[in-house]
Amino acid sequence: MPPPPRIPDEVREEIADYIRAHAGTPQGSVRAIAERWGIAKSSVGRIADLHGLTDAWTEGADRTEAATTARRVYLAAQRALLQEDYLDAASDLLTRLHDPVTHLHVVKTGFDESIEHTVLPSGPQEWRSTMSAVAAANRAAVELAKLDNDDSATNATVSLLDQFAADLQADRARREEAPEPAAE
Repeated sequence: MPPPPRIPDEVREEIADYIRAHAGTPQGSVRAIAERWGIAKSSVGRIADLHGLTDAWTEGADRTEAATTARRVYLAAQRALLQEDYLDAASDLLTRLHDPVTHLHVVKTGFDESIEHTVLPSGPQEWRSTMSAVAAANRAAVELAKLDNDDSATNATVSLLDQFAADLQADRARREEAPEPAAE
């Protein structure tokens, strides 16, 4: 069986550029790169080694982690703004709890229509509706606060991935330090 054809230099450069740009992301895994170019995973590793990109996946993971952290901060700020809006709405509703209520009535006389405004003091029905809206806004604000305070699942996942990465690096170091088998 003849050896596989050599990967052309321009394709090797293209793969190296892709590794620089995408290593550490899902589309930049060794497997994804190998599938994208139809080459073996070992070829991706050799190309990375030849271009001094052996640590690209670790550095790429750091970039991905930084982007993930920035995204978490942005989402936390958005949740804080929503919480503030919900609490402001609840406060506004509470200040208007006992305000008079305007009822609109359509009055028809012959072919003419007019709208009459009747202002009445608020009563139990309006209070119940208002208090339900206040409670809903407060529940929404509390649920958003829980999202910011409960990151245990995220931390557990990050710890597991950190341990996995450390194990991979330790295994690689052991393989690199192992003596080469004697040639027969």
